Formats: sequence, structure tokens, C-alpha cells
Amino acid sequence: MEPREPLDYPTPFYGAFARALTPSLRAEMRGWALLAAGALAVAGLLALLLAASRTPGLQDILPWDGGSFFRKALVTHVVFAVLVWYLAMLGALSVAAAARAAEGRPRMQALGPPGLALAAFGALLLLIPTLADWGEASLNNYVPVLTHPLYYAGLAVLAAGVALPVLRLLAHPRRLGDPAVFGVAVAGLAFLTALLCFALAALLMPAGLDAANVNERLFWGGGHVLQFANTALMLTGWMMLCQLSLGDPPLSDRLFRAAILALAPFILAAPLFYGLHDVTSREHREAFTDLLRFGLVLPPLAVAAGVAVLIAKTKRPPWRSPAFLGLVCSLAVFGVGGVFGYFLGVSDTRTPSHYHAVIGGVNLAFMGLMLGFLLPLLGRAPPRRGMVRLQFPLYGAGQLLFALGLFIAGAAGVPRKTAGAEQGLDSLDKVAAMALTGVGGLIAVAGGVMFIWVSLRWLLKRRSALDDD
Repeated sequence: MEPREPLDYPTPFYGAFARALTPSLRAEMRGWALLAAGALAVAGLLALLLAASRTPGLQDILPWDGGSFFRKALVTHVVFAVLVWYLAMLGALSVAAAARAAEGRPRMQALGPPGLALAAFGALLLLIPTLADWGEASLNNYVPVLTHPLYYAGLAVLAAGVALPVLRLLAHPRRLGDPAVFGVAVAGLAFLTALLCFALAALLMPAGLDAANVNERLFWGGGHVLQFANTALMLTGWMMLCQLSLGDPPLSDRLFRAAILALAPFILAAPLFYGLHDVTSREHREAFTDLLRFGLVLPPLAVAAGVAVLIAKTKRPPWRSPAFLGLVCSLAVFGVGGVFGYFLGVSDTRTPSHYHAVIGGVNLAFMGLMLGFLLPLLGRAPPRRGMVRLQFPLYGAGQLLFALGLFIAGAAGVPRKTAGAEQGLDSLDKVAAMALTGVGGLIAVAGGVMFIWVSLRWLLKRRSALDDD
């Protein structure tokens, strides 16, 4: 066994969670962490198949039609890289939060294992039509899908699985005062509200629409609400990473709860839009766009300001800590994405530059939580050296270069959702910007591969440090 550094996290914060986790809850949390890291591994393998399906020679030996499979694999790559990965992290953090809220004895404990099993089964169902080359790819916003019953079933089963640990957490309304628990609970509330929006959209969908329009309208509203879940979880992650690496929260408990609570009115207002506007109307689309525009500004600014002040006051930043590296890189990448969001074009690559940076910021926070919180709680903390530290600056710098290249290209007129000659790379600045995007993407991929390798390696070890105690 490799030498392992002792856990040196602040006892009041880390210890509160460590003491509350029973062996059964710890096993459940490990399952969610495996699903999260496994989702990224699947997304990476699909990315390799995407590249192979466009490579002369290789594309001829694959058992699929190259053009058709490319779009299907692209859809499922996105679903695993964003949706399954994020929801599995919500599941894992819901286990920790429920244990903390109930001091190791959460109500409805029986919901946990079935929830994990359903989520894993749902993820498997998503892969079957992809690899079997069934259905057609629908590249709609937020939740792209394959138009096959099995794919929709996979999404539904995955959602049901994640809902169970969330419901178990929300069953302790009087014990959600702890800021970390409160943040995860609000993220869970946003997730359940998104499911309600999906259901309302399906019930109110008019007949006669083609599949592309149906999917766009179906996932538009709920997809927006999912961004509130992701944001609440990221802000909670920033707070937790501050506690783990710096020993103090970025804001007082009251101010942090107020920042998170500021998301709630926008979350709860979302289902009302289905009664106010026709699901196919322009007003419906704009209502959800405004929901993000006005609802996701102040809470991140407030928490980010607190984090920045706390870091500035730190005389000797703990640069060897995965929690601190995840925190700093997440703050930087998410901040750049937020700024880019105010300079979007109509249909150029500045739009994907914004959301790739924002997604990258969320990813970095979750990477920090995986290596700095979940793995130590499981007694599987990797040594703080090599890939454990390098992955954060690599992924963060890669995402920044990738987003910057897309932003410059978009400002020069390169359209989004195009490839090859359709991009119109007819000037040096356009070519240079897209080259920067490519270099950044490769660097980010290297950091992502390191994260997947480290996470799965330590999650899959037969014994943990807790087994040796």
C-alpha cells in the first residue's frame, strides 16, 4: 500500500460528517461516487469513439454507420459528462448531508440503496440504444436525447433514483440549519422542481409537433431549473472547500444561507410559467431565459466575494490541498464564464464559450469535493502529489484557453454548431482562435483523464483506511 498522508482537515467541519456516516451510509456514498466518476469515464470512452468514427480507416472497422453513430454518441457523451456526473454528485452529497442532519440516523433510510440501484440502471439504459445505434439524435438544449423509448426510460429511471436520497434529506426540515446541509437541500429542491417542470411540459405538449420540437419544449424549462441545482451545489461546494482547506467559511452561516435561499423564489416560480404561457410560445422561452438572467447573478457574486476575501487574508495558502486547488480553479474558470455571458452573440461561438467555462467551473468544484471530501470520508484519500495536484491547474487552464478561443472566434464571426468548411475560417484571427480552442481542449482532457484515473483507482481499492482502523 502506498504511503498516505494523515487527514488534516478542520475537525469541527470534517469530523461532523465523518462521525455521522454509518457503515451502510458510507457504502451508499461510495456507490454514488463510483457512479459519478464512472459517468465521466463513459463520457471519455464515447469521446474516443466519436474521434474514431471520424478517422479514415478506423471508421470502416467500427460496427456502426459513422455519420449516424457520431450524433448518437455525441448526445450520450454530453448526457454522461454533464447530467449523470452532476446528478451522481448530488446523490453522494445528499447521503453526507442526510447523515449530518440526522446524526447518522436519517428517516426513510430504506430509500438509499434502491435509489442508487435505480440511478445506475438508468445510466445503463442510456447506453444500450447508443451502442445499438437505435433512434435518432435530438440535439436540443440542456438534455439532448435519442428518440428511442429506452433512452427516455433511462432518463426517467435515473431521475427517480436520484430523487430518493434527495427526498430522504428533505424529510428532516427542522435539521437543515447546517450551511452545507442547507445548500445540498436547496439543490435537491431545485432538482425535484425540474422534474415537475418536465412532467408539466409533457402533459401540456400539443399534438402534431415533430420530435425535435417536442424535445426542445420538453426539456427547456426543467433544463433551466437544473442550472439552479448545479449552482446551489457549486456554491455549497465552495463553502465546503473553504472549510476543508482554509478552516473557515467564506460567509457567516446566516449570510451563506441567505445567499442560497435567494435562489429559492426563482426555483419555485418556474412551474407557474406553465400556467401563464403556452409551452410552445416565445413568452414561455423568454420567461425561463429571464429566470437565469436575474436569478443566477447575486448568489454566486456574494459567495465568490467571500471566498476571494478569505483567500486574500490567508498568509500561506495550502497549495498542496486538492480542496484548495479545486476551489481556486473553480472560482477563476466560473468567473470568466460569467463575464463572457454578458457579451454573447446571436449564433456564434461566444455562446458555447460562456457555458463551457461555467460548466468547467462547476466541474472543478466537484473535482475538489471528490478528492478533498468524499474520498477522505470513505478512508480513500490519495497522497497529495503528482496527478492529484496537477489535474486541477491542467483542467482549469485548458478550460480557460478553450473558452477564450471560442470567445475570440465568435467575436470574429465563427458560427456555433459547425465544423470543417462550415466554420468559415477565412482569416488568420479565426484560425488562431480555433487553434487556441483545440490546444485548450487537449490540456483540459489531460486534466480530466487524471481525475478519472485517480478517483476510480482509489474508489475501487478493496480496502480503505477505515478498514485498517
